[in-house]
Amino acid sequence: MTTNERDAIERVVKDYLEGMIYGQRALLERAMHPQCMQAGHFNGTYEFFDRETFIRSLEGEEAAEPGTPYVSEILSIDLTGDVAVVKVADECFGTRFSDYLTIIKHEGDWQIVMKAFFDHSAR
Repeated sequence: MTTNERDAIERVVKDYLEGMIYGQRALLERAMHPQCMQAGHFNGTYEFFDRETFIRSLEGEEAAEPGTPYVSEILSIDLTGDVAVVKVADECFGTRFSDYLTIIKHEGDWQIVMKAFFDHSAR
Protein backbone atom coordinates (compact mmCIF):
# COMPACT_ATOMS: atom_id res chain seq x y z
CA MET A 1 0.00 0.00 0.00
CA THR A 2 1.44 3.36 -0.98
CA THR A 3 1.59 6.24 1.47
CA ASN A 4 -0.84 8.18 -0.75
CA GLU A 5 -3.40 5.35 -0.70
CA ARG A 6 -3.09 4.94 3.07
CA ASP A 7 -3.50 8.70 3.58
CA ALA A 8 -6.60 8.74 1.34
CA ILE A 9 -8.18 5.83 3.22
CA GLU A 10 -7.37 7.41 6.59
CA ARG A 11 -8.96 10.69 5.37
CA VAL A 12 -12.21 8.85 4.61
CA VAL A 13 -12.18 7.36 8.11
CA LYS A 14 -11.50 10.78 9.64
CA ASP A 15 -14.35 12.37 7.63
CA TYR A 16 -16.68 9.58 8.77
CA LEU A 17 -15.71 9.94 12.45
CA GLU A 18 -15.81 13.72 12.51
CA GLY A 19 -19.03 13.83 10.53
CA MET A 20 -20.64 11.52 13.06
CA ILE A 21 -19.12 13.01 16.23
CA TYR A 22 -19.47 16.66 15.21
CA GLY A 23 -22.82 16.22 13.46
CA GLN A 24 -21.51 17.36 10.08
CA ARG A 25 -23.64 15.93 7.28
CA ALA A 26 -21.30 17.10 4.50
CA LEU A 27 -18.39 15.07 5.91
CA LEU A 28 -20.56 11.94 6.18
CA GLU A 29 -21.84 12.40 2.64
CA ARG A 30 -18.27 12.73 1.37
CA ALA A 31 -17.07 9.66 3.30
CA MET A 32 -20.02 7.37 2.59
CA HIS A 33 -21.22 6.26 -0.85
CA PRO A 34 -24.86 7.25 -1.51
CA GLN A 35 -25.81 3.54 -1.49
CA CYS A 36 -23.78 2.74 1.64
CA MET A 37 -25.42 0.43 4.18
CA GLN A 38 -24.63 0.09 7.87
CA ALA A 39 -25.69 -2.56 10.35
CA GLY A 40 -25.24 -3.43 14.00
CA HIS A 41 -26.90 -3.19 17.39
CA PHE A 42 -27.10 0.22 19.08
CA ASN A 43 -28.79 0.73 22.44
CA GLY A 44 -30.24 -2.77 22.15
CA THR A 45 -31.85 -2.12 18.76
CA TYR A 46 -30.74 -3.84 15.55
CA GLU A 47 -30.09 -1.20 12.92
CA PHE A 48 -29.81 -1.85 9.21
CA PHE A 49 -29.78 1.59 7.61
CA ASP A 50 -28.95 3.18 4.29
CA ARG A 51 -26.74 6.26 4.36
CA GLU A 52 -29.56 8.80 4.55
CA THR A 53 -31.38 6.98 7.35
CA PHE A 54 -28.10 6.67 9.27
CA ILE A 55 -27.33 10.38 8.90
CA ARG A 56 -30.87 11.32 9.96
CA SER A 57 -30.58 9.01 12.99
CA LEU A 58 -27.60 11.06 14.18
CA GLU A 59 -29.72 14.21 14.35
CA GLY A 60 -31.08 12.98 17.70
CA GLU A 61 -27.60 12.58 19.18
CA GLU A 62 -25.72 15.35 20.94
CA ALA A 63 -22.93 16.48 18.62
CA ALA A 64 -19.58 17.59 19.99
CA GLU A 65 -18.24 21.03 19.15
CA PRO A 66 -16.02 20.77 16.02
CA GLY A 67 -12.38 20.46 17.06
CA THR A 68 -13.22 18.74 20.35
CA PRO A 69 -10.76 15.87 20.85
CA TYR A 70 -12.22 12.39 20.45
CA VAL A 71 -10.97 8.84 20.94
CA SER A 72 -10.35 6.71 17.86
CA GLU A 73 -7.75 4.35 16.49
CA ILE A 74 -7.38 2.60 13.16
CA LEU A 75 -6.52 -0.94 14.22
CA SER A 76 -6.00 -2.39 10.76
CA ILE A 77 -6.25 -1.71 7.06
CA ASP A 78 -6.47 -4.67 4.70
CA LEU A 79 -6.11 -3.56 1.08
CA THR A 80 -6.55 -5.58 -2.10
CA GLY A 81 -6.56 -3.56 -5.30
CA ASP A 82 -9.32 -0.97 -4.99
CA VAL A 83 -10.99 -2.52 -1.91
CA ALA A 84 -10.01 -1.86 1.69
CA VAL A 85 -11.43 -3.15 4.96
CA VAL A 86 -10.64 -0.91 7.90
CA LYS A 87 -11.16 -1.81 11.56
CA VAL A 88 -11.63 1.25 13.75
CA ALA A 89 -12.05 1.57 17.52
CA ASP A 90 -13.84 4.75 18.49
CA GLU A 91 -15.86 6.35 21.25
CA CYS A 92 -18.92 8.48 20.73
CA PHE A 93 -22.47 8.88 22.02
CA GLY A 94 -21.40 7.55 25.40
CA THR A 95 -20.15 4.19 24.21
CA ARG A 96 -17.19 2.44 22.58
CA PHE A 97 -17.56 0.97 19.10
CA SER A 98 -15.67 -1.41 16.86
CA ASP A 99 -16.41 -0.37 13.27
CA TYR A 100 -15.62 -2.49 10.24
CA LEU A 101 -15.63 -0.24 7.19
CA THR A 102 -15.52 -1.60 3.65
CA ILE A 103 -14.12 1.15 1.44
CA ILE A 104 -13.91 1.05 -2.35
CA LYS A 105 -12.02 3.34 -4.71
CA HIS A 106 -14.18 4.40 -7.65
CA GLU A 107 -13.25 7.03 -10.22
CA GLY A 108 -10.28 8.07 -8.09
CA ASP A 109 -12.14 8.50 -4.80
CA TRP A 110 -12.39 6.22 -1.78
CA GLN A 111 -15.80 5.90 -0.08
CA ILE A 112 -17.35 3.67 2.55
CA VAL A 113 -19.80 1.25 0.94
CA MET A 114 -20.59 -0.88 4.01
CA LYS A 115 -20.26 -0.42 7.74
CA ALA A 116 -20.80 -3.11 10.34
CA PHE A 117 -20.35 -2.16 13.96
CA PHE A 118 -20.31 -3.55 17.48
CA ASP A 119 -21.50 -1.40 20.41
CA HIS A 120 -19.43 -2.46 23.43
CA SER A 121 -21.96 -1.06 25.92
CA ALA A 122 -24.29 -3.89 24.93
CA ARG A 123 -22.04 -6.31 26.85
